[in-house]
Amino acid sequence: MKIAILRKDYNTRGGGAEVYAANMCSALVQRGHEVTVFSETFVNETNKAVRHVKVKRSLLSGFSRTSSFHRKVQRVLKKHKDGFDLVFALSRTWPSDVYRITESLHAEWMKIRYHRWNRINPRHRGILKLERDIFKSENTKLVVTNSELTKKQAVENFGFPEDRITVVYNGVDHAKFHPVENRKEFLKIRKILNIGDKKFVLLFPAANFKIKGLENAIKTLSLLDENLRERTMLLVAGGDREEPYRKLAEKLNVSGNIRFEGRKRNMREYYAAADLLFYPTLYEPFSNVCLEAFSCGLPVMTTSLNGAAEIVKEGVNGFVVPAASAEDMMARYIAKFANFNEAERTKFSDNAYRTSLNFNWTKHVEQLERVFLKK
Repeated sequence: MKIAILRKDYNTRGGGAEVYAANMCSALVQRGHEVTVFSETFVNETNKAVRHVKVKRSLLSGFSRTSSFHRKVQRVLKKHKDGFDLVFALSRTWPSDVYRITESLHAEWMKIRYHRWNRINPRHRGILKLERDIFKSENTKLVVTNSELTKKQAVENFGFPEDRITVVYNGVDHAKFHPVENRKEFLKIRKILNIGDKKFVLLFPAANFKIKGLENAIKTLSLLDENLRERTMLLVAGGDREEPYRKLAEKLNVSGNIRFEGRKRNMREYYAAADLLFYPTLYEPFSNVCLEAFSCGLPVMTTSLNGAAEIVKEGVNGFVVPAASAEDMMARYIAKFANFNEAERTKFSDNAYRTSLNFNWTKHVEQLERVFLKK
């Protein structure tokens, strides 16, 4: 099958959405499909068989750039459309044969983060209109979501027919993300990362500190009792602005409990060195880092507004809280987990890893192919 992928930015070294696109495209190529990516940026280090058609990059920002990509990619696609069996959109644009909800639905984000009067803001009005147009039945034949959460939201917000939405959970690369072989390897990694073997380590990996709830994570740290706080370290791995969060940590007297590591490519080592993934995201369709953590045997604590919470079993492989603002509850869960004995921690870790085995790229692409055949 000849497949056109519409994705504003394609970067094998990027964040969760970019890595998903690269892994998915590579898997499709390996299964014999001819894949062409239409994007503004294209950094491809995984599979050179993935083709590229350049879409002129907008010099604008925010919604203007989103809207610009929508218009430009559709114009470029028209010149090539007859050469494809299927158009698969991974960014906000229409028409398409299949649209995957990759970004947070703005209609939901508005409810969480903004006052209703913000809907008159031109930027928000533009994104909301683009979303409404995407979910018109005549503009999009089929929709793929990566969680039941997002499927429900698409039906409730836009009235898109439920029988035309398929949930296809993300896959994970088990060769890249895997548990430590033994305690010796665990201690070796901690030594390389300059982490004491007695430290209780919370890992917060994110490219966007605000949306992923770093403010709430820092406030939660300040609620831990003194004895636990003294041995707790929050590792923050990501490339966002640190200064506002350093100031908050200083204000709450937890600066000594936080290490900002910057953007890292060796994330497997960080997952392997941590005790718990601490990911209080405000809202996310499905966080790949939760699945990567599970694949490394790292239990997860996240919010119910993260689609990945659907694979977290309370008290088995992690913990789920109602929202990022549930700081007292998160502090209690951290204290509970920190006080587990080695056998209890190992059980959580084993359960996390076993959960991850249900999610791989072969299974993901096979499910996508079944959706493609419906169009």
